[in-house]
Amino acid sequence: MRVLLTGSTGRLGGAFLSLWGDDPKYDLSVLTRADADLAQPDILRRVLGEIEFDVLVNPAAMSGLEECLDAAELARKVNTVSPQVMAEVCHEKGAKLVHFSTDYVFAGDVEERKRECDPAQAVNIYGATKLAGEVAVMKASDQALVCRVSWLFGPTSAQRPSHFDHVIERALRGESQYLIGDKYSVPTFTHDIVEWVSKLIDHEASGLYHLCNAGEPESWLSYGKKVCDLAGISTSKIQEATLEEADFFREKRPVFTAMLPERLVDEGVATPRHWTEAAQVYLEIR
Repeated sequence: MRVLLTGSTGRLGGAFLSLWGDDPKYDLSVLTRADADLAQPDILRRVLGEIEFDVLVNPAAMSGLEECLDAAELARKVNTVSPQVMAEVCHEKGAKLVHFSTDYVFAGDVEERKRECDPAQAVNIYGATKLAGEVAVMKASDQALVCRVSWLFGPTSAQRPSHFDHVIERALRGESQYLIGDKYSVPTFTHDIVEWVSKLIDHEASGLYHLCNAGEPESWLSYGKKVCDLAGISTSKIQEATLEEADFFREKRPVFTAMLPERLVDEGVATPRHWTEAAQVYLEIR
């Protein structure tokens, strides 16, 4: 299977690169920013048209909330227009697009787990451009696979640590930490996402899926403390903060965005393990 991958330097893209790059099932090629910048959709269309592939995996995105707030048009090109171009090219080629989205498409004002069928209404530029990207992709190609993910952890470069890594490293140094305790989602292991996507492709699945590990919703505070507990590190210097106190956030954050992987389970594709079980695996390899 010929696979073309974007965002290979990111946390999720890097997981695809490391796991599929050594798998003989996949003939994996990487599309870098130097090859085609997602901020230039017209160039992207031309470049994609010149490459032969069976599956295009797109975890690339402009994901910084303040970055999107300050450059809304750029965010629209990267998160909405370029994914639409990818879907259109895939439709023309008879290829499959696997596009990644986010739990931030939800308003987060209702305290319940979100299913694929639940209405989405973003409260910030990042979420709005990602939601528009979902709609554009599925409109352009009925074979496209759109996967929403949340709070990713997994191997990454030292320059791009996750919340998981930040908390561990600060705790090991004995630093005081103030973690937000009133925002909730579900941590998810990137390696599990790669496995689920492989199964979804084998099942010829299409449409919208929530890809997240099992477990009750966590706050950044409870998530951090549980990670430290798993690692056998003291949490005595971890203290609670609130979203309201985080005045360094200039863009609104949704509060309750924890998802349920309902379709993944109901269709018999996979049964996600608890995120703490996956976290233990990551602790052993990080």
